[in-house]
Amino acid sequence: MDEIRKTYQYLTRTLRFIRQLNFKGLKNEIKSFISKLKGKEPYWTFEEIIKLEKRLNVKSSFYFLKETGKVKLFDKNTWRHLGRRYDFKDVAEIMRKLDLEGWEVGLHGSFYSYNDYDLLKREKQELERVLSKKVVGIRQHNLNLSVPETWRIHESLGFEYDTTLGSNHYIGFRWGTCFPFYPIDHEQRRFIRVLQIPLIIEDIALFRYKDPWKKFLEVVNKVKKYGGVLTILWHHSVFNNLEFPSWADMYERMIMYCKKEGAWITNGYEISRWWKMRINSINKFLNNIFN
Repeated sequence: MDEIRKTYQYLTRTLRFIRQLNFKGLKNEIKSFISKLKGKEPYWTFEEIIKLEKRLNVKSSFYFLKETGKVKLFDKNTWRHLGRRYDFKDVAEIMRKLDLEGWEVGLHGSFYSYNDYDLLKREKQELERVLSKKVVGIRQHNLNLSVPETWRIHESLGFEYDTTLGSNHYIGFRWGTCFPFYPIDHEQRRFIRVLQIPLIIEDIALFRYKDPWKKFLEVVNKVKKYGGVLTILWHHSVFNNLEFPSWADMYERMIMYCKKEGAWITNGYEISRWWKMRINSINKFLNNIFN
């Protein structure tokens, strides 16, 4: 959940469409701005997602962000930090609704939290205070990851799983796997007790391909072949059909295809819970044999 309100994007997207001579995109930006003036926030799409997932009978994970990164006026790469600033209290009502109705609420670590224990600790504690519940799942913002430092921080803060391991440049298997795993800390000679659920498909990366659906089929069929996990990252803002036509439709189409193929569609917490049960069952079986 990066932005809950549209801000600097009115400038950056408008300039991009002007450079591209994309008059349809420019027209939609104007419509979006008029809609905002009338009180309809383009990037507040929670109700649309809830309605869609209820119809599909699936419930996903929502990772909420508390961004505190510094913004530099002449460095446009930092503008997004300002646009993504919101307080957990601003989304407290929708977070509690999601939690009460069976969706998972997790933490989207801020841009610099992946290697800052104290910063991530504050973010986790604040989210848990607002939610009145322990938070067990995380995905780092921008997929920032320092191995094994980030995982050590996650472990020390009590996260049960992390779904950062992926790419926002391409889809597929970043570490050559679609299976959850506990990583080995070679320096400390032990397993890090935070289940890694690899990210396989991010929306932005998928739509960089000429034929996104064809690329999706290639990946999902490979995951099915190996009996792995197909983790999908869809930003909530792209469920705004005016500015992101077909993105929500693609999400629905993927879910429908996976349901047709017999996939178990669930959230990160349930995958983590099932994986622990699986390991415990295997350990119990082995103990019964060798004891």
